[in-house]
Amino acid sequence: PGTAFDRMNAARVRAASLTNEHLSGDWTEVRKYLLWAAGLKDIHSSPGQGFTGHCFNDYLHCDATTMMSEVSRNENDGQVRGVQNGNQLGAEISSASEQDLGPGGSWCTCMSGCHTDPPNDVAHIQFRSRIAWKLVWCAVSDYESFVLVDDEG
Repeated sequence: PGTAFDRMNAARVRAASLTNEHLSGDWTEVRKYLLWAAGLKDIHSSPGQGFTGHCFNDYLHCDATTMMSEVSRNENDGQVRGVQNGNQLGAEISSASEQDLGPGGSWCTCMSGCHTDPPNDVAHIQFRSRIAWKLVWCAVSDYESFVLVDDEG
């Protein structure tokens, strides 16, 4: 009920348009393409002002989540294990989301709990939203390569 479907589909189209050239250069540049595909700006200000410096830049914040504006201010009330209570991201989402991707907002949500069926992570529980795609690092390549997958894999 919280998914911004037009935005999610547009993020998937953007991700599918990325070429090997886009995704195999310097990580700083590759990450900018991933942010663009997710509908996020590259913001390095202080947290609380749309900071996206952590997005797709660690092992955890790798879900490109597209949610309706109405749910972007939802809080975690303890339902997502390992995520702080509150987890107030509404202002961050509003500041960091590119509006040309469609209605709603985007965020790089925490994947903690995504391994369960159904997923019990920030996207699916706090925002009641499906993911547009997820960045998954590949162990077979010594974590030097990745794939982008959606909820169906």
